[in-house]
Amino acid sequence: FTYFYKGKEYWKFNNQILKVEPGYPRSILKDFMGCDGPTDRDKEGLSPPDDVDIVIKLDNTASTVKAIAIVIPCILALCLLVLVYTVFQFKRKGTPRHILYCKRSMQE
Repeated sequence: FTYFYKGKEYWKFNNQILKVEPGYPRSILKDFMGCDGPTDRDKEGLSPPDDVDIVIKLDNTASTVKAIAIVIPCILALCLLVLVYTVFQFKRKGTPRHILYCKRSMQE
């Protein structure tokens, strides 16, 4: 089955026989949300029209996100280069003595 929704009603469409099931359209509020009667908004005349177009406007201020997407990988690449340089320096010159041997005993 395929369900079609419009406004506050829905239809159940049978894909095999290509027809809407009998007894439709039915109320979305009653069947899915458990609402039985008109809401307070309907009584006050504040209900929206059945066809409502929702328009979402996106700002083109994504430059901050683009800048962050460039800066963070650059910083990580720089850290990686510093790490590789340090490892090669330790291999070439050897580990500094004060790192290898503690001057104080660790035992009591």
